[in-house]
Amino acid sequence: MFRSYLIGGLLILALFGTAQYRGWSLFSASEAKSPPGTARGIYHK
Repeated sequence: MFRSYLIGGLLILALFGTAQYRGWSLFSASEAKSPPGTARGIYHK
């Protein structure tokens, strides 16, 4: 039982390390920045 938790934890850590190295993100849409001066909302004046 302990061995399966250890192997699973190591696999998860390796996956997170790979994602950090390659620059993967779960929230890739939030990284898209609009250029300055553009209207961001419908109530912008």
